Amino acid sequence: MSRSDIVSVLGRFMYLQKKGAKYWACCPFHTEKTPSFVVNPEEQYYHCFGCGKSGSVITFLMEHENMQYTEAVETLAKWAGMQVPESESPEEAKRRALREKLLSATKLTAKYYYSCLKQKGEVAVQYLQKRRLSDETCVAFGLGYSPDRFGLKNFMESHGFAVETLELAGITDKSGGDRMESRLVIPIINAKGEVLGFGGRTLSADVKPKYLNTKGTPLFDKRKTLFGMNLFKKAQKAEKFDSLVLTEGYMDVISLHQAGIRNAIASMGTSLTEEQCKEIKKTANQVYVCFDGDAAGEMATWRSLDMLQSVGLDVKVMSLPEGMDPDDVCKSYGADGFRKLMSEAKPLTEFKIRQLAAKENMDTFAGREAFALKALPVLEALSPIGRDAHIQLVSELSNLSAESIKNSLQNFTVTRKTATKSGEEAHAEDEDKITKTELKNGRILLKLLLDGADYAKVSELDEECFKLPLHKRIFNYISEKNKAGLKLKTGELFALEPDSTEELEAIMSATDGYTIESAEKMYNAILSGIYKARKKSIMAELTAKIKLADGAEKQKLEEKLLKLINLRK
Repeated sequence: MSRSDIVSVLGRFMYLQKKGAKYWACCPFHTEKTPSFVVNPEEQYYHCFGCGKSGSVITFLMEHENMQYTEAVETLAKWAGMQVPESESPEEAKRRALREKLLSATKLTAKYYYSCLKQKGEVAVQYLQKRRLSDETCVAFGLGYSPDRFGLKNFMESHGFAVETLELAGITDKSGGDRMESRLVIPIINAKGEVLGFGGRTLSADVKPKYLNTKGTPLFDKRKTLFGMNLFKKAQKAEKFDSLVLTEGYMDVISLHQAGIRNAIASMGTSLTEEQCKEIKKTANQVYVCFDGDAAGEMATWRSLDMLQSVGLDVKVMSLPEGMDPDDVCKSYGADGFRKLMSEAKPLTEFKIRQLAAKENMDTFAGREAFALKALPVLEALSPIGRDAHIQLVSELSNLSAESIKNSLQNFTVTRKTATKSGEEAHAEDEDKITKTELKNGRILLKLLLDGADYAKVSELDEECFKLPLHKRIFNYISEKNKAGLKLKTGELFALEPDSTEELEAIMSATDGYTIESAEKMYNAILSGIYKARKKSIMAELTAKIKLADGAEKQKLEEKLLKLINLRK
């Protein structure tokens, strides 16, 4: 693959800094802050002096992107504009053909929405003008508008796309109705420039939810997707970014981009996933987190920030003026004002500690003591060197001696380890009492309820559908939220069950690999199994009672049993 220069290929996945004749970066295969990963363009190889990884451009794609040899060769050939003989299996060919078909559908859909913005989107144009977004910005992000329910269906059918294809791509519902009807539409585009799905913002206060994403499809997986990566990658090539700004939503990125902050992307919510964090690590070494004040201060958000740090990123948290979002900052203070806030961003641990202090009355001893105690879990998670430095910070903020904080930390660690061991033993006992299938089914049901799948209804279930006590509690959380007309956020769940991270992660990944159709089939199969098991149990109980009964009571029980037998569920 002589036409595949190793610098240009690896540059797609990381920031490479030229030093002399070679290029350096932080290694993508292990966590480090000082670059030890070198790329030699003359001899076309890479080597990490930290972990020892080395190889060619092909071995990099095989290891870093988890590709097979042939897939790596084909990818390089495609990037180099070369043709290679087909070597895929029938199944691979079928999957590729489906993906290409869906991508054709989403691309044409994006063009339809874009054309509707100027032709029929007066209300959307007024909203964009109110946000002071220029025509250039609207074009860069491909912003569009959905004027009605079936216009998209008719347009796509006229171009040869069946409703079944549109539904599979997450564009319409089963009837062909546009899921983005009457919304401003934002295409969600990956780093390759492919339209994976869409986000829609309501233009009426009466329409809920405010933001609506394409549901999970063979193309779009919210857990693995970051908004704005296509424009970030383009800007990175020109401006050589080694850092990025992580925001909460589409409009934050769009506003920052217009203001000249070209290295902004969005997580589409504050609950980051491991897949998103790893994707960020491929493109940058430093992240400036720019969430609004309320979200940044939540413990659930801290877990997401910890995840960023765990993949080797240098995480800094920005503090925005009270009541302001990134758009407000840019409009009031310009790009320079936003960059000033970036320069004042605090390292993650310092940010956490100062946030805890801000929530207490530091004018009283009780408030200072409460702050110091709440800071102990943050301190415990640090390395010995980092711990000493931040104990000093807690001491300065609380006006308590560093020695007393160290002693409290030692006691806290001993107590936590004892409690954790007891909790793990209790959880293990619970798991021993249920089968692997029951555990798996509980996870799937909860994940589909959390995702808000149309077919997964809280009213069809109760806590007895779940065997694990944790699963029962989670179902009850979801049920209570549902009664209030709200949805339980993933971040809230981790905050409610901080000692059950491992099982919560298992729930979050329970439907990975499922299509919309296969997930619905699995849901119905699990529900059917639960109903059948209950029916069987009740029938056995009635049969036993019939044997002991006589006269009218026996006849009544027999009629009840007969009705139960005739039930379809």
